[in-house]
Amino acid sequence: MRRGTRRRVDLGARLRGARRLVVYLAFTMTLVGLQAMALKLRLRAAETIPMFYHRHVCRIMGVRVATVGALSTARPTLWVSNHLSYLDIEVLGSLLRGSFVAKAEVARWPLFGMLARLQRTVFVDRKVGSTHVQRDSLKSRLEDGDSLILFPEGTSSDGNRALPFKSALFAVGGVRVGDRPLTVQPVSLACTGLDG
Repeated sequence: MRRGTRRRVDLGARLRGARRLVVYLAFTMTLVGLQAMALKLRLRAAETIPMFYHRHVCRIMGVRVATVGALSTARPTLWVSNHLSYLDIEVLGSLLRGSFVAKAEVARWPLFGMLARLQRTVFVDRKVGSTHVQRDSLKSRLEDGDSLILFPEGTSSDGNRALPFKSALFAVGGVRVGDRPLTVQPVSLACTGLDG
């Protein structure tokens, strides 16, 4: 490739990236107010706005989502997934009606911490001595009928293999909801292409 052609391609990619960022921020700021209001008024829309948001963010970012298999419709469901990147939040959020389980530090991140709180994310402290408190917090949300999305590996990976599960949090899968066992659905994410 000639040097001038390469510069045009780099400039085109940068312009597309900048355009996506502007559209993402404008769209996000519009929905933040709607979601905050829906949560404050305890509207059912507080569960559907995040799915709408994540679907459109996937489109803005150029992410095409394909599913294989049926999604659980039971309430509550604990979805257990591998973790490849931060786009996993957008992909899973576009498909699943539920709240994520995230490390406590996420609550303090600019913008993304606010977005996580608006989706009623359960923040967990990964200190060894507090795992029973975290487990009980997850159990309480599940018993209240809230579906949760858990990355039991506790971190992202390259997707070539599953990392060891953080067993204390994963143990919440044994919870009974009323008179029946909790529905636990495994999910496997795979990135099959980049920029087409």
